[in-house]
Amino acid sequence: MKSLLDEKQLKFDESEKSALKGFATQHRIKPPQNITFDPKTFLTIVKQKAMEKFKTRTKVRLVLIARMEQITKSVIEIKNFQSKSKIILKATNLNELWNEVMEQILENISIFQMKGSGWTFHSIVNFEIHTVGYKPLRGGIHVPLPKFQASKKALIDMKFKS
Repeated sequence: MKSLLDEKQLKFDESEKSALKGFATQHRIKPPQNITFDPKTFLTIVKQKAMEKFKTRTKVRLVLIARMEQITKSVIEIKNFQSKSKIILKATNLNELWNEVMEQILENISIFQMKGSGWTFHSIVNFEIHTVGYKPLRGGIHVPLPKFQASKKALIDMKFKS
C-alpha cells in the first residue's frame, strides 16, 4: 500500500454517465490497478474527489463495489455495498454527511463478513456516486370543485392562503 504522502500522485480512473438530460448522474472512480486498498483507506483517499461531485438540491447514494473472496470454496464474487440515499441542501455539512455514509458502507461490509458465510474482502472494483436532482413537493394551484359536486354539500372545498 502506498504511504499517505503519495496519495496525491495516485491516478484514479474517473468516468461519468448521465440520464434524463443530466437530472440523474453516475460518477465512477476506479482505483489504480497495481495498488490494493482496504475499504476505509480507499474511502478516505477518494473523499475529496467524491465530494466535488456533490451538488446542492440533490439526492446522493454511494456504492462501493468490491471483490469478496470465499476462501473455503476459492470463489471470488463482486458485491455491492451501498449507503442510504441522502439529500444535500445548502445547509448540509458535507463532512458529516461523508462520515455517516462512509460508516454505513463499512458497516455493511462488516455485517456481510460476520454472517458466517466465510467471505473476506479481496479488492475494490470501483466506487460509484449516484446523484438525482431533488425537487421537494410543493402546493399547487387551487382548483374549485365542479358545481355538481359542490351543490351536494358532501365534499369540503379546501383553500389555503399562502
